[in-house]
Amino acid sequence: MFGFLLYRLRFSTPYCFFVCDLNIKNDIALINQPNVIVFDHHAEHVERLDEYTIAKPAIKDYSSCTLLMYQALKLHDKLTDYEKLLVKIVDDYDSYTLKIPHSRKLNQVFWSYTGDRVHKFLQDFGNGFKGFSKYHINALNIVERKINDYFKTEQIFKGTLKISNENHNVLGGFFSFSPNEISERALHDYGGDFIILMNLNSKTCTFRRAKDCTVDMGKLAEKLADGGGHADAAGCLLNDNIINLTKLLQPYVNK
Repeated sequence: MFGFLLYRLRFSTPYCFFVCDLNIKNDIALINQPNVIVFDHHAEHVERLDEYTIAKPAIKDYSSCTLLMYQALKLHDKLTDYEKLLVKIVDDYDSYTLKIPHSRKLNQVFWSYTGDRVHKFLQDFGNGFKGFSKYHINALNIVERKINDYFKTEQIFKGTLKISNENHNVLGGFFSFSPNEISERALHDYGGDFIILMNLNSKTCTFRRAKDCTVDMGKLAEKLADGGGHADAAGCLLNDNIINLTKLLQPYVNK
């Protein structure tokens, strides 16, 4: 959702390429080129800074790539108050702080779009956040109903797995929408330390941990499937390691 920044800035040079919020720690050589600026806030990417010998890295362990760009590009005097509010909302959600009531809903609106989500988001919020329209409110109501229906119809799996010599309650399931919201609710309702959700259509997998869990989701995703992310949440492509791991989980039965 930080794409609006690039849209609004209109830099004078047509030969400057921005690579934003991508965990490309294993592909640095491909983008280590002149006129490339890399913005990223993955902690594991920071460890590879010395590999950027040509491209310019703006890589820091930050709450979000949006806030990192806002600070690095010195946008305080270039954006309107509505655009600054949008930066705060996006940062609040990306860091999963969730102190701003609109942040979770704005993310749900983004994922409710069909087709070119970025283009539609720019049409609605390219000038900053000024509230939700009737269309957005209807979309939010639909998402809320879908999440409630998910927990009435979909099976959640649970089991105990040993990671780093410690037992952890692990949840598993499938998703096709709103993985963060499904993960958060499942962790709360079923008492898991972390959850693994699989999307069989896109062949992707997401990880999210509970607030008191100490397992690093980014490192777990990297170990299982060469994925990556952050300590609280991560993702990867679905592979046999994950499928075999989730086979150890059993259907959860509410006692």
